[in-house]
Amino acid sequence: MTVEAGRLRTVDALRAIAALAIVAYHVAFVLGELGGQGAGAWLAQLQVGVPLFFAISGFLLYRPWVAAKLAGAPPPSTGVYALRRILRIVPAYWVALLLIAVAMGRDEVFAWPGGLVYPLFAQAYDVDSFTGGIGQAWTLTVEVAFYAALPLLALLARRLPGVRGELLLLGAMVALSIAWRAGVLAVLDPSDGPYIPLLTSLPAELDLFAAGMGLAVLSVSAGESRAARVPAWCAWAAAGAAFATLALWTPGQVGAVLAGHELQLVVAAGLLAPAVIGVSRGGRLRHALASPALAWVGLVSYGIYLWHLDVLRALGDAGAPGVVVALAGPVIAIAFGAASWYLVERHSITLGHRLRLRRAAGRSGRPLAGVGERRDA
Repeated sequence: MTVEAGRLRTVDALRAIAALAIVAYHVAFVLGELGGQGAGAWLAQLQVGVPLFFAISGFLLYRPWVAAKLAGAPPPSTGVYALRRILRIVPAYWVALLLIAVAMGRDEVFAWPGGLVYPLFAQAYDVDSFTGGIGQAWTLTVEVAFYAALPLLALLARRLPGVRGELLLLGAMVALSIAWRAGVLAVLDPSDGPYIPLLTSLPAELDLFAAGMGLAVLSVSAGESRAARVPAWCAWAAAGAAFATLALWTPGQVGAVLAGHELQLVVAAGLLAPAVIGVSRGGRLRHALASPALAWVGLVSYGIYLWHLDVLRALGDAGAPGVVVALAGPVIAIAFGAASWYLVERHSITLGHRLRLRRAAGRSGRPLAGVGERRDA
C-alpha cells in the first residue's frame, strides 16, 4: 500500500472517530446525561468531534493547493474544486433535510422565504434558525464558508514565499480567530441574539481549519522521513491531556470560549497528525487506524452525521429505554449513513467525476479512458 493510500485510509478512520464521538455526545444529550460531575463532564467534551472534522477538512482540501505551490505547478482548478464540493455535500444534505423535515414536522424548512436558509447552508447566521432543520447542520454553514474562502486563502499563500509564507498565513488565521472571539466576548452578552452565531461563524472557527492546513504544509514540505520523527503516541497523548483538561476544568465564560477552544484545537490536531504524517512508519496506532471496519465507518460518516440526531430523538420520543437509545441508536444511525452513501453520495461523486472527464475530453479534443479516481474528500 502506498503512503498516499495509507494516509487516506487513516483519515477515513479519523472521520469515523469524529462521527462516533458526536453520536455519543448526542446520545448523552438525548438522555439528559451531559454536564455536571462525573461521566457527564467527559461526555460533554465529545463535541470535539466537530473541531476534528474541521481540521480534517483543512488538511484534505488545502493539501493539493500547497503541494502545487511548493512544486511550482499550476494551482488546482477553482471550478473543478467548486464542483467537487457541491456534489460532495449538497445532494445528500438536501435529501436528508427534506425527509427529516417531513418525518419530524419541521415546518420551518418549508417557510417562505425564511426556510431558504436551510438548503442554502445559512441557518447558523441567525439564532432563530441555528438549530432548525437538521440541528447539527449548523456546522455545514461553517464548512461551506471555509470552502468559499479557501481558494482566496490559497491565492494569497501563492504570493507569499515558500513554507515561511505558509506559516505566516496560518499564524494570521489563528490570530484573527482568537481576536474575533475576544471581540465578541468584549462587546456582547450571552443573552444577545447574535452571540452564538458570531461565536460559531467562520472567523471564530478559522484556527481549527488552520490546524489541518498546517499539517498539510508539514506533510508536503517535510516529507515522510523528516516529518515523522515524533512518535504517533506523543501526539495522541497531547490530545488526551487536552481532552482531560477540558473535562476536569471548570472555567468561566471567557475561559470556556477562549482557552477551551484552543484546547479543542490541540485535541483535533493531536489526533489528526499521526493519521496524515509518518504513515509509512506504521506502528500500532496507525495499524489500528488502518482497520477496514473503521475506514468504512469513516466512508459513510457524512450520512451518519446528517441522520444520527433525529434517529436518537425519534427513539427517545417513542419512549425507548435509555439502553435502547444508547445501543440501538448508533447502529441505526450507521445504517442510515450507509444508505446515504450507497444511494446518494457515491452517485453524485461519480457524476462529478464524469463531468470533469467530459470537460477535459472537450479541451483535448479526444475521449479520456482508463482514468480512475478515489472518492471525493
